[in-house]
Amino acid sequence: MDRKVANNVIVGIFISLGIIAFVFLLFNIGGGSTIFSSQLHLHGRFTQVKGLHQGSEVSLSGLRIGVIKDITIAKDGTKELIVELAISKKYAVNLRKNSTATIKTQGVLGDKYVEVSIGTEDSPALKNGEQISSGEQADLFTKSGNLVTDVSRYFDKEGEVTVLLNNLNKLSGNLAELSTQIKTEKGLLHEMIYGNSGSSFNKSTASLSNILYKIDKGEGTLGALVNDPAIYEDLKSLMGGAKRSTILKYFMRQFIDSGDKAIKTEEENGKKK
Repeated sequence: MDRKVANNVIVGIFISLGIIAFVFLLFNIGGGSTIFSSQLHLHGRFTQVKGLHQGSEVSLSGLRIGVIKDITIAKDGTKELIVELAISKKYAVNLRKNSTATIKTQGVLGDKYVEVSIGTEDSPALKNGEQISSGEQADLFTKSGNLVTDVSRYFDKEGEVTVLLNNLNKLSGNLAELSTQIKTEKGLLHEMIYGNSGSSFNKSTASLSNILYKIDKGEGTLGALVNDPAIYEDLKSLMGGAKRSTILKYFMRQFIDSGDKAIKTEEENGKKK
């Protein structure tokens, strides 16, 4: 009977040791603070802690240094939430009055955790039970929503873009209607584009181009006047003397008239072609 009791005691001891070992591993496998290590207790105040819960990680520049011990509602009427942090005391030297606790997300859709910034040496160290400054960082979806809202406000300020698009649609419709009217209804533009007037206009343009081409090459009286500087200077001198000679004026008029007749003849020849 005594041996059976002894065996039960031994089994109980092993079970207790197993439970203790399991709890030890549970709190230490992440490399953070443990229930067996000395801890620094701080608290931060936040307006929202969505996704944060008891046991969530507390990190210092990516290094796990503790866990969230509790989350309670402030009793001072501020509607803030008090998050209590349990941090390993070996990292307490890095936590100063100007340190900040910020709620962040691991990855895009990861768990929430509290990121604590390293304070400067010239700032006093935080003591057990003191409050750490809080900074709230918007998550990815909040940032995306704000970005879309800002872009929409920028590009659609007071409906300017909507009005512009409506005006463009109206302009497009008016142009289409005008094009249809020109094509189907009689009028100057319709006659010039689709009727005989358009053909005559094209022929006149071709004749004028031909005349200008000949003038540019120096053909005919007008071409010689335009392209030969010597003739221009002689004519200029002659015109100066013509002021004193009625006969020279008469010949100059005849010369100009003959030039006009030559231009008309060239135009008629161009039309016949």
